[in-house]
Amino acid sequence: MPKGPIWQIDISDSQKLVLKKTWKTIEENRTKVGKQTFIRVFELNPQIKKMMPEFMTADPIEELKSAKSLFGHSKTIMKCLENAVTSLDDNERFVGYLVGLGRRHQVRPLKAHYLDVIHEALMYSLNELFQSEWTTEISEAWSALFRFMSEAMIIGLHDT
Repeated sequence: MPKGPIWQIDISDSQKLVLKKTWKTIEENRTKVGKQTFIRVFELNPQIKKMMPEFMTADPIEELKSAKSLFGHSKTIMKCLENAVTSLDDNERFVGYLVGLGRRHQVRPLKAHYLDVIHEALMYSLNELFQSEWTTEISEAWSALFRFMSEAMIIGLHDT
């Protein structure tokens, strides 16, 4: 595994505290947040839906809300976020998992910029969850964490 700045998570102690504190609320709503995130991804970029065979037949997006495949993907992304939060103080093993996740996505035409769409969709879903409690501090902490996760996945996407 390559060494370098990617393995050092650029999140302050205060941001770690924010992530751990807000994760409790997210965890209680993980199915809702996960599903809403993927639905938002497909709204923002329908091309992503087309690259996932399990979602190609579900149209309009309303049909996706009850699709078992959506539940599976939302469960995966939420587990990934959970792992990220629990690995904040020891991220080397988690980075290996993320690089592997990126490699597993090589079989799909996943492009690195699609992770930006997922990031935007996740932030939308978290904003919807927290509503008036959503702050710049919470937004910046979750953005920093997702950017870190994306960078590690991109290494795996490009690994041959």
